[in-house]
Amino acid sequence: MDIQFCGNGTRENPSRGTCDAYRVSGITSIDDLTGAYRKLADTHPGFKPLFSLDDLSQARYTSGHVRNNLGMDDASEQDIIGLPPECFEKGEYIGYPTTKAEFAICFRNFTNLVAATSFEEACAHGLTLDEQALEEWVGYQENPVSLLDQPLSALLVPVQQSFQALAAFPNGYFVCDLDPAKNHAVARHFAEAHGYELMGVGASYIGFIRAEPPDIALAERVAQDFCALYNTGDDHLQARVRAVTQAISGRRHLWLRYVE
Repeated sequence: MDIQFCGNGTRENPSRGTCDAYRVSGITSIDDLTGAYRKLADTHPGFKPLFSLDDLSQARYTSGHVRNNLGMDDASEQDIIGLPPECFEKGEYIGYPTTKAEFAICFRNFTNLVAATSFEEACAHGLTLDEQALEEWVGYQENPVSLLDQPLSALLVPVQQSFQALAAFPNGYFVCDLDPAKNHAVARHFAEAHGYELMGVGASYIGFIRAEPPDIALAERVAQDFCALYNTGDDHLQARVRAVTQAISGRRHLWLRYVE
């Protein structure tokens, strides 16, 4: 596995230059991925790493659109006072973030956007997993590295909670997707209710890790919330809970699909 520091100025940076990033390649196991996450977290106290997962180019594309549509990068005249010279051209603010100094603006906008959205609202959005999608999800649970579009980008996001890191790389652009507020609500719920720490986001999935694998009782509770998120009908609920419990038991990672 190779981890290289890239700073915040590369064109591929998913945060639009508001956070430093690392380039991570050669991941061959989930232990490699979680090890890289822990290494970056330990090396950079005060920051939460946020890795790209599946289809980075598509995730960057949709993230850019959703940031624009929801005004996540909007800055007032008061906001731009004190920003560094590189944020201006001929005395005028460029109009979009390009520096780490602007992350505070983006984070405030994101925090205001997501504040009122609950996990129950995310469930009510109406996502479903048909049998083919469930089979895909089980495959990624069993072979987690197969989800990853390497090399990965690993952002260093200056936040206290892992779910807040979505401010740097928000996603959920299409109307059928969970939007950034609902993705945040899901990530916060799985952190606070089940001890899963958000570690990544891609074009279709968000990813979590736990310090230890869930025991059977916890795995069943996670499976119940999984089924609530994907609106599993009563006729299939017991079988789906069993399948999901089996797929997450003994594993520290969890993938959740946020697109239809």
